Amino acid sequence: MHTHHLATILAITLTSALIAAPRTPAPQPLPRTSDGKPDLEGIWQASSTAAADLEDHAARFNMLAGRSVVAGAEIPYQPWAAAKKAENFKNRQTADPLSKCFLPGVPRIMYLDFPFQIFQTTQAIAIAFEWSLDYRLIYTDGSRHPDETTFWMGDSRGRWDGDTLVVDVANHNDLTWFDMAGDFHSDALHVVERYRMTDPDTIQYEAVVEDSKVFTKPWTIRLPLHRRTDRDRLFEYACQAEAEELNGAFTREERTWYPGNGTAPPPMTPAAAYKRAPGAPPTGANIRRKPDGKPDLQGFYEPDGGGANWGLEKHADDALTPPGRGVIIDPPDFTLPMQPWAVEEKADRNRSERGYDDPTAHCFPAGVPRSMYIPTSFYILQTPDYLVILHERIAWRIVALRGREHLPDTMRLWQGDSIGHWEGDTLVVDTANLNGKTWLNEVGEIVSYAEHVVERFTPAGPAHIQYEATITDPVVYTRPWTIALPIRRAKGDLPEAACHEEDHDLPHLKAIKDAAAGKK
Repeated sequence: MHTHHLATILAITLTSALIAAPRTPAPQPLPRTSDGKPDLEGIWQASSTAAADLEDHAARFNMLAGRSVVAGAEIPYQPWAAAKKAENFKNRQTADPLSKCFLPGVPRIMYLDFPFQIFQTTQAIAIAFEWSLDYRLIYTDGSRHPDETTFWMGDSRGRWDGDTLVVDVANHNDLTWFDMAGDFHSDALHVVERYRMTDPDTIQYEAVVEDSKVFTKPWTIRLPLHRRTDRDRLFEYACQAEAEELNGAFTREERTWYPGNGTAPPPMTPAAAYKRAPGAPPTGANIRRKPDGKPDLQGFYEPDGGGANWGLEKHADDALTPPGRGVIIDPPDFTLPMQPWAVEEKADRNRSERGYDDPTAHCFPAGVPRSMYIPTSFYILQTPDYLVILHERIAWRIVALRGREHLPDTMRLWQGDSIGHWEGDTLVVDTANLNGKTWLNEVGEIVSYAEHVVERFTPAGPAHIQYEATITDPVVYTRPWTIALPIRRAKGDLPEAACHEEDHDLPHLKAIKDAAAGKK
């Protein structure tokens, strides 16, 4: 009887303890792609203070205090390099390459206090960063690093090791830092990154850093990246444009920049009301397709712009610009239907001293549609939800394919807000919310904040996309107009054109502008 009573008490006590004990939630399964790999897609951001200083640090001007993200807490500098790091720290306000809006390099870009978005396919992974519309293109097709060429962002080649994405980053230059505190490297830098999802909303990021010229041994950075569940898209932080607007080096054009006062632009008759040649050409034969049956547009491309960057209309060469075949297909006279004030403004922009005023001379984003015919290459990455265009001149465009709404009118972007849908085999992209700060080309053809662009990407064969863009802008033009040009698939990797970092033309253009102003 006594034994039975004791057993009952023990059973009740054990049951109560189990009920009172906190329950560990069951681990959530990781999201996976159709080929079984962890699905890294989404918007992410580091939440450490590593961008200020990788090691333990107290607060300094513009630097929050924080703990080390370096395994072992300290970076193993060679003695001379430790002295150099101390000198960098002392001069950090002006010596930090990021203070000049230069490309951050790898791994620094991964832990800046800016969100980024990952896009994942079997051939490549793209990471688009809000910082200066920077991006990384990680090839996962087994290709190798190029020989000898060096890059600000390095060259990234990835592979899967089980559920971990391993990225080998080589071919760095020696012009970037690891953080605001002056931690630095040489051109012998080699970084191996590991991205491992620990739950659906966390990636454990690790970077092993090796540089025999600067450090006594390899060392490792570890920090978490968290999913931004409060964000459905990236915005833009065009660092150099913001800096130059602040210091007066890039000034407002009242007729074209977004006024921000709630005034709606004048109405314009829609393009559909005008008779013109048929729209996009029929789809070509033998086009590549995705598993869902949609055309596969992914790959490396070069536009056949026909001299559009020096004039959309047909034009002969002159002392400063090459000839152009003309890419306007509507109106029927193949000329831009400019309002009288725009004709005068375009002529004024053609003066040599106005070359400084072209935003692309400052290495700012080219806008839409100009980014599609500037004579540089680009890479298209395509997922079921997005089409991403990575431009050689370091800017991205993200086209959402799942039917979201445009941003509020007050939110204006260099590359606009692009929403796409499929009409048969043609991808139709509607771009609004442009800021009116861009030019159409180097001869000053005009768009304003009222610009609205509808593009059509039609595969005309396995290596050719026919591109059309219809522009509606009632501030500048009397009617909508349309351009068309071929975009051709090419072989090779997307190069890095670090325009702002390596710009030597802008000071010359500024001297011409200042000299002309002095004559007045």
